[in-house]
Amino acid sequence: MKNQRLQVHASPAVLSLGVLSLILLFASPARAQDNYEIQVYGADTVPPGSTMVELHSNFTAQGSKTLEDGVLSTNHAQHETLEITQGFNRWFEIGFYVFTSIQPDGGWQWVGDHIRPRVRIPESWHWPVGVSLSNEFGDQRRDFSPDTWTWEIRPIVDKKIGRWYLSFNPTLERSLHGENVNRGVEFSPNAKVSFDFTKRTAAAWSTTRLTGRSTASIL
Repeated sequence: MKNQRLQVHASPAVLSLGVLSLILLFASPARAQDNYEIQVYGADTVPPGSTMVELHSNFTAQGSKTLEDGVLSTNHAQHETLEITQGFNRWFEIGFYVFTSIQPDGGWQWVGDHIRPRVRIPESWHWPVGVSLSNEFGDQRRDFSPDTWTWEIRPIVDKKIGRWYLSFNPTLERSLHGENVNRGVEFSPNAKVSFDFTKRTAAAWSTTRLTGRSTASIL
């Protein structure tokens, strides 16, 4: 029995139209204190036996200026998140996050910690798209979030088509303890597309519910 693979062909014009549709469809209002680790994930996991260390830095140019619902102001706050990810085999990794915030008038403060196990479909299965599933849960101090324990389930689907790269993260979020615990499961769509100009230069567009708008960057 022969293995059959599905090949997808799309012109740059079709892909661009799809990107614009994703951005317009998924952009929505932002949350005040959630911008510690804003990222649209790819389906790949860290190679077995390897450790990846990342630092996510986000600055709030314009945010809340007073205490709101017991949460500290976000205006001109610098958020620094340390992410450490360990690969265990070809389909499983665990990530660990340490969230911190540098307040304009309150110094550098610890916010909370999260853990994120993730599994993926192995490449040997020859699926036409990359697929993985992430579960992230942890706590954050009440001074920085109305919900002190949260849980996130993030399916990840991505595809490389020539110089184009597409990723979609239809995320489900749940407050386990805090003011929003009665809201149940909330849906948070996140999408990214990038185009490789050269082997070292690419342009990327992404949209997440946290930012509330699409963003563009040169990588």
